[in-house]
Amino acid sequence: MSQNIDSQHKPRFDFGKYKGIIISVALFLLLDASVLLFNFYVSFEIADDAVGVNLAGRQRMLSQRMAKTLFVLDASRDDPAGFKTAFDELQLSKGLFDETLNGFINGGVVRGAGKEVVTLEPVTNRLGKDSLQNTLLLWQPYKSAVEQLTTDVQNNLPYESSLVAAVTMARTHNLAMLSSMNDLTVSLEQVAASKATRLRIIQTVGISLAIINFLFIMFHFVRQLRDSDKVIEKARRETTEILETVNEGLFLIDKDLILGEQHSARLVDVLGPQEFAGKSFQALLENIVSEKDAETARGFIELLFDPKVKEKLIGDLNPLSLVEVNIAQSNGGFLTKHLQFSFARAYQKDDDGAQKISHVLVTVLDITEQVKLERALNESRKHNESQLEMITGLLHTHPGLLKEFIANSFNCFNRVNNILRQPAKTSQAVRDKATSIFREIHNFKGEAASLKLDFFETAAHKMEDTLALLRDKRDLSGNDYLGLTVQLESLISYTQQVEHLTEKLGQFAVVSSNSPRPVNNKQVTGSRRSDGWERLEDFVQNIAMRNGKMVKLVASGLSEIDLDSEYQKKLKDICIQLLRNAVVHGIETPRDRELSEKPIVGRIDLRLAKVSETEMELTVMDDGQGLDYDAIRSKALSSGKWPEDEIESWTNKHLLGLIFHDGFSTAAEVNKDAGRGVGMEAVMNHVLAQRGKISVSSRSGRHCRFVITLPIVHTNSSEEIAA
Repeated sequence: MSQNIDSQHKPRFDFGKYKGIIISVALFLLLDASVLLFNFYVSFEIADDAVGVNLAGRQRMLSQRMAKTLFVLDASRDDPAGFKTAFDELQLSKGLFDETLNGFINGGVVRGAGKEVVTLEPVTNRLGKDSLQNTLLLWQPYKSAVEQLTTDVQNNLPYESSLVAAVTMARTHNLAMLSSMNDLTVSLEQVAASKATRLRIIQTVGISLAIINFLFIMFHFVRQLRDSDKVIEKARRETTEILETVNEGLFLIDKDLILGEQHSARLVDVLGPQEFAGKSFQALLENIVSEKDAETARGFIELLFDPKVKEKLIGDLNPLSLVEVNIAQSNGGFLTKHLQFSFARAYQKDDDGAQKISHVLVTVLDITEQVKLERALNESRKHNESQLEMITGLLHTHPGLLKEFIANSFNCFNRVNNILRQPAKTSQAVRDKATSIFREIHNFKGEAASLKLDFFETAAHKMEDTLALLRDKRDLSGNDYLGLTVQLESLISYTQQVEHLTEKLGQFAVVSSNSPRPVNNKQVTGSRRSDGWERLEDFVQNIAMRNGKMVKLVASGLSEIDLDSEYQKKLKDICIQLLRNAVVHGIETPRDRELSEKPIVGRIDLRLAKVSETEMELTVMDDGQGLDYDAIRSKALSSGKWPEDEIESWTNKHLLGLIFHDGFSTAAEVNKDAGRGVGMEAVMNHVLAQRGKISVSSRSGRHCRFVITLPIVHTNSSEEIAA
């Protein structure tokens, strides 16, 4: 019966009472969010329009520049240096003008004003399309005349007539083209202006609705405050009772930082049993916080008693907003808690009726459980992020390749474990462990990178950091490998989670294997089977993007030879290392390639060919800068491994051999893709292990080619490797 009575008198949340406020606040937030999202959307569109306006303006400048350059060419026939400078400028201006004009008409990627790559959408408004059509009609004969001039000059043919024709076209077409480009600029500006006007209208409407909604909220609050005034007197009489039942530690301190006579009962539970009344606040803090924090808190409270200082302005200066304290226990031990002190001014009317600061109200909260919960939530969030990253990586990886990767990973971990367990009787043997493990982890990282499994790649890179420290340590011992063992165990545990998750996603794997794989425009040329070779394209593009380069991979013959599965994996490892080397060290940045008069997109050719019944030839060639022998020589000098006079006498052939040395790299800094000096050494080890041959040829500024001859080891079964 008593339970029913208690249940009937238990206070309940009256949703109807606050329904209007809740709905108003929700509408207010919805309006703000809607206006904000629309602002973002239109702002991005206006930003894109601004790019178009800028490029349209550049078109006018390029038109003027071409006409001016043609006049300079006409006047510089007897000045070879001036003629060449004007001719180069004419080619550059013509190319930019034609590229940007096509971008406006058909859309696409063009070079911006600062040499950056920007994307243009096709112009769709009528005025803009008409102006572009007029410009195209004028540009086509103009362009033909310039190209004819270019052909004559480059082929050392008589160019006087073609120059006259080009100058004539400039005189007759330049002003008309300028007018059309002006019309294009005006049309683009009109589109941007209309979007800005629409944005202002939406903002005005949204703000107006938000103000009306805010006034409605204020009306509800004022009405509730009026009702609250009726219970203030009753609440004041209940202050003493509340002080006994409140869950926070409450007390007052005066200007001398002395605690008042009253405090909440909860204060004893928070700070432990002691005499609080009349105690100095400094004495209260001295056993639970540092002396520096106690002194800072004293200065903070003195500011609270200064009426010239606004309380809100110094709220963030509270040094005791979160402190970890150790409370002495009766059994001689200590109880660790997390406390939160907050301070608020207490006012009292003086004889003249003016408000003055009489005390500071101190609230002490035991937030130990909250801190523990936050830490647990942070750990849970990190775990969830790790799981999400895992799932994201798995979803874009083909199940067959993922299964193969997991199996290869466990094999790698077993080999690393065996290396760690092998007894090492000499200091050199202990150091050799780091080198051997380095090779295994580097190959593992390459395979993870080729599958775009970022977590595994990052984990392997961190292990390489640890191994690099071990390799460079002077007094290396077996105990120094304990940290690496912990990293390896963590990686094994994560791999087991991935394996478990892939088993749960078995249905997805079945569907994926039975369904036709989507067409991938980035597939490696020549791959006829889904045996994992096609992942090299994504691998190359990944590294190129990280290093700010543009690369095209052209491959052939990769799936034409049946190989043993383990042997095929080693061949893929070689390809991964050579492709990474070509992207990082060979291919130049788009800007450097442009300055060298090369296409901004570098090219890497990867070819596997059968040269006899027992031998095959792997060729990796890039059209980059070639081997930098000066950099290799400089790196050899800085390593201190060889005498300086000996290095100076080395030929390029001798220097070339250094790239296969353990720990040798010309990279300026260590990152995920370079700087370890392990990749090329791993290639050499693979080749030597198979009794193969490797040759390198390089031409400065033009290319670098690796040719590897290996024996053919046929597969033992007719089953192809699932991709």
